[in-house]
Amino acid sequence: NAAGKKLVTTKAGKYDVVVADKSAIHNYRLRGPGVNKAVTTVGFQGTKTVTVTLKRGKYTYQCDPHVAQGMKGTFTVR
Repeated sequence: NAAGKKLVTTKAGKYDVVVADKSAIHNYRLRGPGVNKAVTTVGFQGTKTVTVTLKRGKYTYQCDPHVAQGMKGTFTVR
């Protein structure tokens, strides 16, 4: 979240997702109801912002190349 704490639950609505990729070997993907968005791609370093509308349900954020190594997390939208 904006305070730097791990997001566990949030309300449905429109959000700006800010991703600061510090390594070119990773990416950031957000998946959930109505969303499957690669915010950054492998090879990118820097900061990107994307606006998404989150609906009720479970969302996963992950690094596609390293998801099997556990680079993922989840949160719930209520």
